Amino acid sequence: MDDELELRALVGDEPVDDLGDDRAALETGLDVLRLLQGWVDDDQAAAWLGQPARRLDGRSPLQALAEGDHDDVVDACRAFIAAQG
Repeated sequence: MDDELELRALVGDEPVDDLGDDRAALETGLDVLRLLQGWVDDDQAAAWLGQPARRLDGRSPLQALAEGDHDDVVDACRAFIAAQG
């Protein structure tokens, strides 16, 4: 399955569409999804991507990506993964 299609299947079209034409945001989102899939199941990955996170000032990772905060999302993902293992 195409990576973008996989992300859409997990989180829905609207959050991915909200990334707009920012290809870097989409690529970061896909990188984060791949990181998450190494540690949690797809349902947990989708939930993490869509839930507000303290490390992102109450925004979801997808919202933070849409706002251009790519590095912050990667850092939050790494912290989440570290807490899993």
